[in-house]
Amino acid sequence: MTTAQQRLHHALDALDRTARPGPVVDGCGHCYTPEELAALAGPPALVPERLLHSAAMKFPDHWVDFPTLYRRLAPRLLRKLTTRTLAVDGRLIASRLVAADWTSWHRAELVRDVLDAWWPATLDDPTANAADVLETLAVATGTATPWLAAWTETRTPTAERHITRTIDDWLHFARLPDLHLGFYRELPVGPEVAAWIADLPPRLLGEDHRSWLETAYRA
Repeated sequence: MTTAQQRLHHALDALDRTARPGPVVDGCGHCYTPEELAALAGPPALVPERLLHSAAMKFPDHWVDFPTLYRRLAPRLLRKLTTRTLAVDGRLIASRLVAADWTSWHRAELVRDVLDAWWPATLDDPTANAADVLETLAVATGTATPWLAAWTETRTPTAERHITRTIDDWLHFARLPDLHLGFYRELPVGPEVAAWIADLPPRLLGEDHRSWLETAYRA
């Protein structure tokens, strides 16, 4: 286990220690049985996988007190998300965290610690999808700038390969310069991403990247 992975592991453990059974969960009776609502109010670790994934995806208006429910499920959801065992799009989880106003939660700093630790662990992992993780982190925190800055400062071959692959992906799908991140494409980041790419070392940019920059800045 690398140092970055150990940091993530410790951050997840700290967040796990906040998980507790909660008040009665009141939600959509068409989507959930009384037994399922009772399970969601019990110990988060005992919520069945299918039910956990369903609750993670549903719109906030399915619940009377969505922020409280999501705060209780967040430790388990974030562990599964960051270890790639969650069958829900991470970008959707980010949108739901924002809807639950996670920054106002008691011990919100522990959620932030997990997000902060996830990024270096991602950049250290050659099998990770850095573009997807960046989208999740940017939407959850409302900005891509600090994550892009940390990416530039991570001067490792793995992190740099992630940069090249991500820019290739953005250009291939014609998502620059009008780039929006998130499950709902709710976070516009085109200008900050374009400025970030322009400041990257030339060795990280292929011919297609340089041509895009020349065209974009001539325009």
